[in-house]
Amino acid sequence: MRFSAYRALSRGVVLESIRRKDLWVVAILGFLILVGAGALGAFGVDGLSLFIKDLATTVLGLFSTIVAALVSTRMLPEEVKQRTLYPLLARPITRLDLLIGKLLGAILVAWIAWGMLAGMTLLVLVMFHIPLDAVMLQYLFLKMLGLALVCCLGLMFSTYMTPAGAATMTIIFAFGSAMISRALFMAGSGSSAPGLYNAINGVIPQVHLFDIGARATFSWSLVPLPIVGILIVYLIIYGSAMVGISYLKFRKQAL
Repeated sequence: MRFSAYRALSRGVVLESIRRKDLWVVAILGFLILVGAGALGAFGVDGLSLFIKDLATTVLGLFSTIVAALVSTRMLPEEVKQRTLYPLLARPITRLDLLIGKLLGAILVAWIAWGMLAGMTLLVLVMFHIPLDAVMLQYLFLKMLGLALVCCLGLMFSTYMTPAGAATMTIIFAFGSAMISRALFMAGSGSSAPGLYNAINGVIPQVHLFDIGARATFSWSLVPLPIVGILIVYLIIYGSAMVGISYLKFRKQAL
């Protein structure tokens, strides 16, 4: 029963995203990537493989993360605003089931957008005769995990903030987690109580750990499989914690 409920809820999120033209915008962005790549080739810079790969990973990470943040932070507030949440909760599902189903839908939308952009980018690499190495494939996989973490973060913020505030906070942590983590580390190294800063650093989401764009750009060695396994475990634990925090707020929320 729960699996069918999750499937129906996630399918609704995908259909709503299509209705709002989110994925169409991603398709247009992918087309612009192809046009821009063709223009670069026309100007004779097709030998700059590092530039092309760096541009590709930057564009992929930027737009897919924005899609993940926007979709995950507006799902529940829109359901409440449009009063479409009541028919869903009238069915034999719990509020936790609703959160999980919506989260899975947001992750699916983010992955679809990611896949569309990745497909366009891979086509660009083929146009420029740039080999697709294993580290690029690993980058694609880890970035998908990072998008799932962004969706978990967006869901949590959406239960405590307005959609605009939740989207802003999600984007800040998605793109600024490395800078925030570095600032906390530097503050802790010069403080008399470094444990406090380390604890805060351990609590905030480390989204940047899933981004190996620089490694893919310069074709460095693969991330060791044990590290990949640790990242998967981190996603499961942290994602579950954020769903739990969301549920603590959502179960008491007056609808």
